[in-house]
Amino acid sequence: MKTTNSYTLGIDIGGTFTDLVALNLSTGSCETEKVLTTPDSPQLGVKNGLNKLLPRIGGGNNISRVVHATTLFSNSVIERKGSKTGLVTSLGFKDTLELRRERKYDIYDLFLTFPQPLVQQDLRHEVSERIANTGKIITKLDEESLIETISTIEKQGIKSLAISFINAHINPIHEQLAGQLIASHFPELAITLSSDISREPGEFERTSSAVINAFIKPLASEYIDQLHNVLQNLNIQASLMLMLSNGGLTHLQEAKRVPIQLLESGPAAGALSAALIGGKAGENRLLAFDMGGTTAKLAIVDDGNPEVTFSFEAARERRFAPGSGLPVCITTVELVEIGAGGGSIAKKDSLGLLKAGPESAGSVPGPVCYDRGGADPTVTDADLLLGYLDASGFSEGSLNINSSKSASALETLGKQFEISSSEIALGIHEVVCENMAMAAQVHLAKKGRDPRDYTLYATGGAAPVHACAIADRLGIRRVIIPPAAGVGSALGLTLAPARVDRSIGIGQILSDINALELEDLFSKLEDEANAVILESVKTSNISKRRLAELRYSGQGAVLVVDITKAFSSNFPLQAINDAFNEAHQKAYGRYFDTSAVEFITARVEAQAATIIDELQPKLGASVKVKYPNKAREILLPGSMSYKKVNVFHRNALKYGQKITGPAIIEEGQSTTVLPHHTNIEVDAVGNLIIEIIDAETQNKFSSTQIDNPIHLEILWNKVIAAADEAAASLLRSSFSTVVRESYDFSCVITDSNGNSLAQASDSIPSFIGTLPDTVKHFINHFSSENLFPGDVLITNDPYFGTGHLPDISVCKPLFNEGHLIGFSASTAHAPDIGGKIRSPEPREVYEEGLQIPILKLIDNGTVNETFMAILRKNVRVADQVEGDLEAQISALGIMEKRISDIINDYQLNDLSELSKAVCRRTELATRKEITNLPDGIYKASVATDGLSEQPIEIAVEVTIKEDTITVDFSGSSRQVSKAINCPLCYTRAMTSYAIKSALAPELPNNDGALRPITVVAPEGSIVNPQHPASVGSRVLTGHYIPALIMDALSKVAPQRVLAGAGSPIWCVNISGTNEKGIPITGLFFFNGGMGASAQTQGLSCVSWPSNISSTSAEEIENRLPVRILKRALRKNSGGLGKHNGGDGQLVEFEYTGVTDGVLAFLADRIKTPAKGLSGGGEGAMGILTINGQVIDPKIQHIISPGSLITLATPGGGGYGTDI
Repeated sequence: MKTTNSYTLGIDIGGTFTDLVALNLSTGSCETEKVLTTPDSPQLGVKNGLNKLLPRIGGGNNISRVVHATTLFSNSVIERKGSKTGLVTSLGFKDTLELRRERKYDIYDLFLTFPQPLVQQDLRHEVSERIANTGKIITKLDEESLIETISTIEKQGIKSLAISFINAHINPIHEQLAGQLIASHFPELAITLSSDISREPGEFERTSSAVINAFIKPLASEYIDQLHNVLQNLNIQASLMLMLSNGGLTHLQEAKRVPIQLLESGPAAGALSAALIGGKAGENRLLAFDMGGTTAKLAIVDDGNPEVTFSFEAARERRFAPGSGLPVCITTVELVEIGAGGGSIAKKDSLGLLKAGPESAGSVPGPVCYDRGGADPTVTDADLLLGYLDASGFSEGSLNINSSKSASALETLGKQFEISSSEIALGIHEVVCENMAMAAQVHLAKKGRDPRDYTLYATGGAAPVHACAIADRLGIRRVIIPPAAGVGSALGLTLAPARVDRSIGIGQILSDINALELEDLFSKLEDEANAVILESVKTSNISKRRLAELRYSGQGAVLVVDITKAFSSNFPLQAINDAFNEAHQKAYGRYFDTSAVEFITARVEAQAATIIDELQPKLGASVKVKYPNKAREILLPGSMSYKKVNVFHRNALKYGQKITGPAIIEEGQSTTVLPHHTNIEVDAVGNLIIEIIDAETQNKFSSTQIDNPIHLEILWNKVIAAADEAAASLLRSSFSTVVRESYDFSCVITDSNGNSLAQASDSIPSFIGTLPDTVKHFINHFSSENLFPGDVLITNDPYFGTGHLPDISVCKPLFNEGHLIGFSASTAHAPDIGGKIRSPEPREVYEEGLQIPILKLIDNGTVNETFMAILRKNVRVADQVEGDLEAQISALGIMEKRISDIINDYQLNDLSELSKAVCRRTELATRKEITNLPDGIYKASVATDGLSEQPIEIAVEVTIKEDTITVDFSGSSRQVSKAINCPLCYTRAMTSYAIKSALAPELPNNDGALRPITVVAPEGSIVNPQHPASVGSRVLTGHYIPALIMDALSKVAPQRVLAGAGSPIWCVNISGTNEKGIPITGLFFFNGGMGASAQTQGLSCVSWPSNISSTSAEEIENRLPVRILKRALRKNSGGLGKHNGGDGQLVEFEYTGVTDGVLAFLADRIKTPAKGLSGGGEGAMGILTINGQVIDPKIQHIISPGSLITLATPGGGGYGTDI
């Protein structure tokens, strides 16, 4: 092949550094440059880098293509620096952005905030139009009203407009008509249609995506033009292409039209680099690990392709808290972001343990060693002191490093733990590696993957330092450090293909679809994709895949299945069905051939290569360096002192060269640390191929060291990760939508006495302490000599479990060398448990469904088939209930395996010492918080709506004495003959939740946190009913308890509590027939406003304390015979005060069934308003009507087709006097 000097230039602008790579398209050699990012003018950083890089490749005229990725647009959303934007929605839905999904992203933080909508309230408008969920036009678009509306908001100075109509994902005709009309009347406005961004159900997510695109659209156009000018001024005349979040490229006009597709472009490039370069190294299953200055990111590469997802979040209020951001519906490389980077700050937490991250020093002020004002030691400071980094060559000398300041800061932190600076530095290194490994473990569990099946591919400035340590923790035995690892994302840009993703919502049973129409639909999506690719790159070789999101009818989860080959079959629908069953079997270990399959979304992926397959990216030729080999002292884990090791310059290494660890390999942008038991070889293109040798297992520390603040942090993180991994598996494989969407489940690990060590991070307040209590009931029922390996115990007894029958709890005894050492347990809300439709009407628990006494589901490995037959016979959806139970049992097995690994790795006899250390520290921290409050007795009471003929009162007396709290419910009403009784286990859970949220929200959930709290409730009372009292609607009493406790605590902790909330949660249970006459049953939730506090206004429409998500109107209409006519904020329904309570919402819907239906409600606060605190006003009471008539929510109602139901959920109480 003739050698030329033609280059592709990759430009990746990150938060800390701007990376540039020039890839020679003939030789594959790379020239790289790394400069500091210039946030106020990102083009300046590019210019600075190019001024250094271009002379090395002969000037800008040698560049044939430029590919760019940037965080600019993500940052503009975070910083609210986009254009003034308007929004037009269907009539009744202009508040969609504020209503969200009603779920808190942190259940214990009473004062959290959500990101404010990008469109201010007065710029959101509605127009009359409506499309049905079938795509049929119900109400034509009011064109005249539309133009009048746009004229009004255009005068307010908007530069961009988003249009989002209900069910536009099914039929976009009204959005398209509106766009055309607006473009003709207001040609200067930038217009975004929600159906151009996403063709999937979920009006909140689609509207959010359209608004984000509109918000950044003018900025994107301006920025791209400015960057183009910079390049041209440097004599770079090549075409500029933009990296997309899906790992592909697109041309300028498409990027300007849909800039939202660029939000995650930089990280996507790193994953793409891993896929392409790793593939050339013979690896097609990779974990792409990128660690920079602020965060670490992880992506999965399977079969040579980065795994993608179809949604993510932008502008999170808390960077590492899912649910705290603005949803974005685009195809993106799936990245797990971990709060661990070079700038992650190390500190001592409230339990006296060492934490590293997620708080970061960023680039400004940066680590202490940057000498820019940073005072807190970071991971980079620790790595520097340990000898892993060379101060003189850090980032090719672009930063002046002050090692002495690092050492001083680490010494100060070490004194807090009474250890040396080198010991604390090593602790920081080990903790941050453990955090990253455990985050990877949990993420892989969500996907049903085993990390041992993968090779770790490390890029980013900090990743090669930690890669071997992380791989070893995950059981990975091979690590690849590619050429230019410190600029891996920029290198990925030079290799990226042109790519387009298109999708459209289907929402039909597979067997009801016309195969020819489905083929036509996919062909149209492919034609759209081809057109965009051909505008990006001239090629005749475009590869395409047809994908489908499928699920069994009634299932919560979807699976994305490649159905490309199905269309070459004579029976494509059957082939799709078979492909789904096969995928389900592979993912979950089972399939259901008698269950109908739903086709949710059709997707097309199209891409075309931009470089030749034979090209092998590599560093430039080996260069002579002044001191090719040198040595320095480093401190490695397991070593008692610093040891001198060889230091190699990477550019001096030759093909085939082998090195045995420990050693250091340095290059301009990164450093690779080789610990003990590693071998490395340089391959033909300059990759460092590291093999980790299995060493003989050593005792990592003795049992007497468990309470060491560093060792305990590591060990405890492993236990928490085990529970989280089990929870991830349960979420992935469960059928129940309440489990998947509302997190109505929990996983817990206890010691042999049932004391909780760790509870899964994702759960709801109902399970605080309840699942460990269930374990203790199992222990009391079965003596230890009657428990064996392979046993699984089960019950759903509401008095021993979580308070109602649908929650099935299972438990597995854990053994070590024949001795009982603990339990793994799980509870989950079953799709059905038999009995009547859930409502307050049952008089005794016998009417509520199947009761499962404490028994062995599996006895020494043998399944109790008699019980399983009884279960199948008593539930409506046996396959789903059994499938969920299998998912729970699988979760128990995961916890069992991880605990066994911990016991063996650390040579522990059991979990008792770990339990003592964990619970002791948590208990002490909880007691410390209690002692900050004055001793005394504090009382409060609340009246609930009760029953139509019987009011209910809950009274509480909170006694604070030294470091204990006693909560006494004496004086509360007696139990009643309806299902609103609240079992003691649920009363305790809600009480503990209130106290933890108010006093110690950051402390973990374990037995120690509950020991200072005593709950007293008279037997036979509404908060401690006795069998056989009906308890199925326990929330109608239990949800009052947290606000009641806070009312009492407001006398001594007014800054820590909330006013009364518009709780309990409101639930609609509906049973009817759809338009085809098929019986349909389902439920959906709505919420009122939260109470205000001394700090801030109450949140509107948030599920508190249940934290159960609402379901989108479009999803409700697709599943049930219902048409949602309105879902809006109930303005001014929050109580007034210095801070107003949160507003409730107004919901109007029509029953569209073809026969009479049945409605049952869970609803309260129709008679009793939410109380204000400190002079704040009461919230508005709820309203519930059918056809305009106020109804009793405690009984079932027969409704006829066309019936109109209106819900007005209650507002939260206000706080303080409005002066």
